[in-house]
Amino acid sequence: MRIVIGIPARMGSTRFPGKPLCKIRGLTMLEHCYKRSCLSKAASEIFVAGCDIEIENEVSRFNGKFINTDKNITRPGLRVAEAAKSLGLDDDDIVVVLQGDEPLIRPEMIDSVLEPVASGAVPVSNGCYEASLDDLNDPAEIKVVCDNEMNALYMSRAPIPSQDHEEVRTKFFKQVCVMPFQWGFMKKFNNELKPTSLELQESIEMNRAIQHGFKVRMVETKFKTKSVDNENDRIDAENLMDSDEVFLSGYK
Repeated sequence: MRIVIGIPARMGSTRFPGKPLCKIRGLTMLEHCYKRSCLSKAASEIFVAGCDIEIENEVSRFNGKFINTDKNITRPGLRVAEAAKSLGLDDDDIVVVLQGDEPLIRPEMIDSVLEPVASGAVPVSNGCYEASLDDLNDPAEIKVVCDNEMNALYMSRAPIPSQDHEEVRTKFFKQVCVMPFQWGFMKKFNNELKPTSLELQESIEMNRAIQHGFKVRMVETKFKTKSVDNENDRIDAENLMDSDEVFLSGYK
C-alpha cells in the first residue's frame, strides 16, 4: 500500500492572497507544511498540487515535488486528486490531503489520522481536537459533531452542538484539515458524487460524503494546530513556533 501526501496551494486566496508564501519564522508557510509532512513515518511521497509559477518556484527552491494542476480548480481536495492521477496509484492506496495553511501540523497527527483508512474501516477520515469557545464562535473554524463511533454526523462553521444546556454539555470538536482518502473512494468522491446542499451551504467538502451516506471517521488528537487565514493568524502562528518542538528540532 502506498501512502502519499498532497498539499494543495494557490496564490489566489480571497481572504489572504498569496498566503502559501507568507513567512513564519523565516520559512514560507508552504515549506513548514512540506517539511512536517516529510517527517511522517507512514507516507512514502509528498507533493504540492498547485497552478501558480510562484508556488512552483518556491517548491523548487526547497527541493520539493510540484505537480501542476488546472488553475480553474477552487476546491483543495479536487486539486490534490487531479495531481494524484499522475502517480499510478492503486485503488487501495491512500492520498492524504493536507491543507497548506496548517504550519503547526505534527507528523504523528498525520500518521494517526490515516490509520482508520489504512485498516479498511472507512474510506475517508479527518483529524480533530477538542475546540475552545473561541473556536466554537469563529466561522473560519470548522466544527464537527460525531456519533458514538466518532463518525462525523455534520460539519459546520456555526457553533455546534448547542451550548444552551450546561447540564448535558458535551465535547465539541474542531476539524484539523488532514484528510486521508482511499484512492478509489477519492476518485468516486470527485467524479461520481454530486456536490450537496449542505456542502455548498457550509463550504465544507466533507459534508458531501456525509450527505451521500459515507462514513467519515474523525480521529481525535491531543495536539492543537493553528490554521492561517489572515495576518493576525500568521502572527499567532509565528509566536507559537517559538515553543513548537517540531520546528525547534530543525525538521530532523
